[in-house]
Formats: sequence, structure tokens, C-alpha cells
Amino acid sequence: MQMIQKILVGIDGSPSAINAANYAIKLANELQAEIEIIYVIRFSLGNVDKGILPIRIEEYEKERAIALVEKIKKQHPDIKISDIEPIGLPIPEINKIIENWKPDLFIIGHHTHHFLEHLFVGSIEKKLLINLKIPLVIIPENYKC
Repeated sequence: MQMIQKILVGIDGSPSAINAANYAIKLANELQAEIEIIYVIRFSLGNVDKGILPIRIEEYEKERAIALVEKIKKQHPDIKISDIEPIGLPIPEINKIIENWKPDLFIIGHHTHHFLEHLFVGSIEKKLLINLKIPLVIIPENYKC
């Protein structure tokens, strides 16, 4: 059986993502594994007619991502956490990181979805299950470490 040496955790700023990060950090600490946090900043169309440029939205999202990762790092100063904030579509960006960094496990938080959102958009969890080539752990929204 292969030991878990690298853990990738996906966050998006939601409470369930923070729970997933805390769980991943605890697990990484127990296993003495490396941990990397990914926050995918989605491409934005903006609204040029109203003066909202896509680059400004992406910059704002990047600032939010960096602030969130720094907050997580401050809460867990005893463990080294690497992070990356790619801009793009979540599934391809996550797969690129997995291909390059080669984690043994990917951890995310579960989000409850409204029926129509799930029907028309589909859940990120479902898309990950179809596309990932490594084990995925989904932390329930109400789970507390």
C-alpha cells in the first residue's frame, strides 16, 4: 500500500472549503505529508459596457485567494503549506496541478446545491469524480475538525 505523501486541497472561500482545508492540514500533519492548496480563479467575462473589466474581476479573485490562503497558513503555523492560484476552468487547472505535482490525494469540501443549479450546471464534485485519476475525499459541509 502506497503511503500518502502529498495532499492537494481545493478551496474556494466557502465554509465547507475551509473545513476541507482544516481536515487536509490535520491529515497532512498526522501523516507527515506535504500539502498544497489550490484556489482556481475562474475566467471572467466581466461587463465591459458597465466598466467591469474581466482582468479586474480576476485580480480581485486572486487577492481574495491569497488572503484566504494566508489566513489558513496563520491558523496552522506548524505545517508548511504551499499554494497556487491558477486562472482558468477548475477541472483542467486541477488536472494540470495533479499532473505536475503528483499528489496522492485530493480533498475538497462538499457544497449543497440548489436543484436548478445542479440540474443545469452540475456539481464540481461530480465532474471531479469523472475526471480525476487520484482518490478524492469530499468533506461534508457540516463537518468540523
